[in-house]
Amino acid sequence: MKIKIEKLVYGGSGLGRLDNGKVVPVPHTIDGENITICDIQEQNKASIGVIESITERSYYRVEPPCPYFYHCGGCQYMHIAYAHQLAIKKSILYSQLERLGGISKLDISDTIPSPDQLAYRNHVQFHIDKDGRPGFQRARSHEIIHIEKCLLLEDTLNDLLHTIVLDPSSGITRMSIRDDAIGTPVLALSGETVNPPSFEIDFPLNVVYRGPAGEMRLSGEAFNQFDIGGKTFQVSSASFFQTNRKVAERLIELLLEHIPREINTILDCYCGVGLFSAFLAERTRRLIGIETSETACSDFAVNLDCHDHVELYQGSAEDILPHLEIKADLVVVDPPRAGIAPTAMKAIIGMRPTRIAYISCDPSTLARDLKILTSAGFNIVTIIPLDMFPQTYHIETFVLLTRD
Repeated sequence: MKIKIEKLVYGGSGLGRLDNGKVVPVPHTIDGENITICDIQEQNKASIGVIESITERSYYRVEPPCPYFYHCGGCQYMHIAYAHQLAIKKSILYSQLERLGGISKLDISDTIPSPDQLAYRNHVQFHIDKDGRPGFQRARSHEIIHIEKCLLLEDTLNDLLHTIVLDPSSGITRMSIRDDAIGTPVLALSGETVNPPSFEIDFPLNVVYRGPAGEMRLSGEAFNQFDIGGKTFQVSSASFFQTNRKVAERLIELLLEHIPREINTILDCYCGVGLFSAFLAERTRRLIGIETSETACSDFAVNLDCHDHVELYQGSAEDILPHLEIKADLVVVDPPRAGIAPTAMKAIIGMRPTRIAYISCDPSTLARDLKILTSAGFNIVTIIPLDMFPQTYHIETFVLLTRD
């Protein structure tokens, strides 16, 4: 079956159309290519085209440097020249905002590139195979692929990958490693037994175990320390933190470039360990953070300990915001992929802030939320995509809104 790839869509596949009009997503393709597919597989209630041959190759097609690319589910764009990856992400963002958000005549900036297209990740999560070896899941499958090296990881993480082999009977199902380039990496093992397994690793490590009884510290400290923008951040093993340090720094710069130097009250929803709050605190008389993670709240308290005009509420934004009687001049939101919950959105709109800075990791929920905010009288001033995750379909976006 011959098919022409019309465009790439969020998720990483190219969309083509069969003679009968049926739309088929095909992984590892590029817009404009003519291909022949040998099969259409049904996976997770979706049809996926399987490439037999490429009859007309894109100018932007390159040889993937990773030998696992066509099998591993970690990357989707490694066969595409980097400049075109950036253009694709801008196009997909535009399409999502227009189609799902009903927002037309968008002025979207070009995607800000990552200084490093490879070896940029400071954090990785592995599944453990039946032989006790770490690996990644095959694309659209639960099968675990053992790898010798992941090109997206910083060198220290790849060095560690070769030193870790677990006893298959240990009950360990997942493993994550985070390296901060300042101190010692943190290894977190997740298992099904109450007591942690015994193991030996010939590498300096902080180690924690997460089991049915919670998290236990096995050796060293249970946190990393990151230097971002000249500030040091404590990040516990269970706390979220950006995996691409250099793009995270650019995101902070964007935020500071688009807000006034003096603001009465700032509300930082989903504040995490205080990555944005640490910089925002220097521009306001009162900063209020909201975060649901207990470990992130503990980190926040350490990271902003030098400020006495900062308040922190532990809990979900949807639970806390409706009861928070404040007038915020700037609201910063950096929600998870699900976006802003309806009750939290209602409370934010009710505060009538002068500005909202929205940092998004999912263009679909961003489109939904921007539709609500623009309907409530907010105007979109700036939309800037950033490439936090090169070689993948993921899109980070900075949006500034102001109120009429």
